[in-house]
Amino acid sequence: MASRLIPTRHTPLRAALDLIAWICLSALGLIRLWAAAGGRVSGWLLLAAALVLSGLAVTAARRYHLTGRLFLPWGRSWKTAAVFAAAAALGALFDTSYAMLPTQDLLLARWPFRLACALGSGLAFAGIVLALITAARRYGPLRCAPGRTMLVLALAVNLVAAYYLSGSATVYGWDGSGYWTMAGNLAAAPFGPDQLRQVAESVITLDYNYLLAWPISLVMRLLGDSRYVFLLASVNFYVLPGLWGLCVLGRRIRGGGVLLFLFTPMLLYAALVGFVDVAAAGLGIWAFALYADSKRPAAARGILAGALLAGTFLLRRYFVFFAVSFGAAALLAALGRNRREWRAFFALCASAAAGALFSTQSFLMEKVLGTDYGTLYSAYNLGLRSDWMMLARYFGLLVLILALTLGVFLLIRCPEARRGAVLALCQLGLCFFLFTRIQTHGQQHMLLYLPAAAWLLGQGTAALLRTQRPRRPALAAGVWILAACTTVSACLPRAQPNTPVLIRTPAVLPSFTYAPPRRDDIVALIALRSYMDGLSAEEPRTVSVVASGFDFNGEIYANVLRSLNLPEGDGPQTQVIYMATVDKRDPFSWNVLAADYLLVADPVQAHLGEENQQIMALLAHDVLEGTGVGRAYRPLDRTFRLTGGMTVRIYARTRNLTGAEYWSISDRLTALYPDYAEQYLPPEWVGPHPG
Repeated sequence: MASRLIPTRHTPLRAALDLIAWICLSALGLIRLWAAAGGRVSGWLLLAAALVLSGLAVTAARRYHLTGRLFLPWGRSWKTAAVFAAAAALGALFDTSYAMLPTQDLLLARWPFRLACALGSGLAFAGIVLALITAARRYGPLRCAPGRTMLVLALAVNLVAAYYLSGSATVYGWDGSGYWTMAGNLAAAPFGPDQLRQVAESVITLDYNYLLAWPISLVMRLLGDSRYVFLLASVNFYVLPGLWGLCVLGRRIRGGGVLLFLFTPMLLYAALVGFVDVAAAGLGIWAFALYADSKRPAAARGILAGALLAGTFLLRRYFVFFAVSFGAAALLAALGRNRREWRAFFALCASAAAGALFSTQSFLMEKVLGTDYGTLYSAYNLGLRSDWMMLARYFGLLVLILALTLGVFLLIRCPEARRGAVLALCQLGLCFFLFTRIQTHGQQHMLLYLPAAAWLLGQGTAALLRTQRPRRPALAAGVWILAACTTVSACLPRAQPNTPVLIRTPAVLPSFTYAPPRRDDIVALIALRSYMDGLSAEEPRTVSVVASGFDFNGEIYANVLRSLNLPEGDGPQTQVIYMATVDKRDPFSWNVLAADYLLVADPVQAHLGEENQQIMALLAHDVLEGTGVGRAYRPLDRTFRLTGGMTVRIYARTRNLTGAEYWSISDRLTALYPDYAEQYLPPEWVGPHPG
């Protein structure tokens, strides 16, 4: 029986519901606007803006019948009402708006505003959910049932992951350990509504949010927090959906999913080295699969793809480059087209904007619009040559050339695929241009280009085989051979450079390796950790690592036992004080000067070059040379030899540093970076400058 809970005609009930929606959305809008501009713009002006914007939204929904067109997937049946109620309850219960306010000592923080804002959040979230369900129903079935192929791929990736893990003997740090540590911490914390709220609030406030770590933490609660559990969970939760997307892209080719998997071995490799970023790449693959299918309803394509774009940088923030370049490429693809394509483009933009503002407002306002990343990350700019070398290393020149050639072929010979080719080619070029304005690519950033490359390889190969019938067997064999060689090349054991600067020539085929990583100094690292923990046998001690190399840094020291699945024991441990290491991005870590011991690498280790890591290097040189603040430390007799001829020396602090010594560090850093002087001011308790 049809339900009248969501009326579509202009009745008194509809008018009352519109009024309630206007009030609740105004409260939500006021809190969000205050979080973005509070203190800089008059509160009355923000209130007026919230009332006007929410009023326009409610009026547009009524004027253009958006309720019936977007938010009633099953008409006015009980199914729609049930989904609306469930989504609204979740949106209200986990409203994250107040997490963005700089202070809770406001009138806006009182319960009437909180209740109205929560109801507005629930209404907005329910609208997003219903719009996506409606779009999915109108989009229609995928007509791709790769059950057998997915079983083969799932078995293959799990076997490769097991092989990689069983043969590894290395230590994980930095990006390779970040989400592993995060998932372990969530698994160790009490499970309940408070943790769910913590996860929800992290999504809107933190660069590295807990969303991708939380599902893995649930598995860790059952199976432990070892590296094995983390990587196998990452592969099955985040790689397999991307592989399903590859099957959809390659559905016009016999075994197309396997073909694209062989062409893109970096998808699985990124997960094996610890990058859960593959989840965002999977959403990007699906965005191409759904939006580029021009035979589907335009609005449905745009809404679904826009939500996926917002999801990419909701999961991993740097995917904002992917989303922006995708939107710009979609605009270029729509030029000169009919109204249908423009409808898809506007639906894409509206959907992405709604999802982004609702879920990632703080990131967009503070990080994207309020931060000069080009200056902040100048230490990571290694030159354009390094970017090209990274592309060749992870895709292979032959695969890149083939993808671009197939894109040009689609533009010239396949009118029905021309719009998709423009979309993919422009997304690749625009994303590369935008990203290189900020910094040099790391290996995880190569995932930004995987969706477009996979689309070009899948659609281009299908069109080539379809149009070149007399040569189809030879062409098909050539494509499969190249794909197989691409994956085989990635399986060959070879030395891996720590930085793209060391890559001399571009790789014809991918030059990373699935060979399990093994360090030859594992015993020395374990001995170092055991020796330092032994120093706390009588009373607790602290240590800081004054090194930032790929082979030795603070996280490698802290994670050595955990990485090898060795117990840390019940005895005392020397606590680690972490040190910031990147100029401009990080302030100086003054608490390091209070550590009982310093571990200093000789020669000084700086993965971005000492000229970009002076907040670490100047202290390292002072201690090694016994000058400046280094006069407060004495070397211990015990040293440890690590890979590459590096020696780790241990220095014990013999006295407290003076205020003048604190200021000497501040003066040197301020002289190097006068525009960042505030980041290098000593703690207030140090006292005034001696000069």
